[in-house]
Amino acid sequence: MELSSTHLRYLYAIYEIFRTSPEIRSSIIASRMEVSRPSVAKMLGVLIDKGLIEKEKYGKIHITEKGLIIAREFDRRVCVLTDQLKNAGLGLTDGELHKAVCILASVINEKSRVGSAADGLPTGA
Repeated sequence: MELSSTHLRYLYAIYEIFRTSPEIRSSIIASRMEVSRPSVAKMLGVLIDKGLIEKEKYGKIHITEKGLIIAREFDRRVCVLTDQLKNAGLGLTDGELHKAVCILASVINEKSRVGSAADGLPTGA
């Protein structure tokens, strides 16, 4: 499955919200990613089409099994990169480091296909 760096960053933001809150809504995603709600709505449509999330009409967003597999694999990559860069003396706050690592990990994905772990799962999984 082809996932752009943007697809992964949105999926990962949804996953991070999912880990800490039962409520995943477009407004929360927009706030977390510092993007507009229309941008979130457009990307949610793409992620739904790829079988990574499901959305109740005017309601909550749910990650599918396929989405969880990809998000967890991406999370492992983020953790490894964070550990490697934490002591690099970059002078970044934890929040800045996390944001930078997410961007770096998503760009690396375009070379190594993080989404391959979920290849073969049905779209609605």
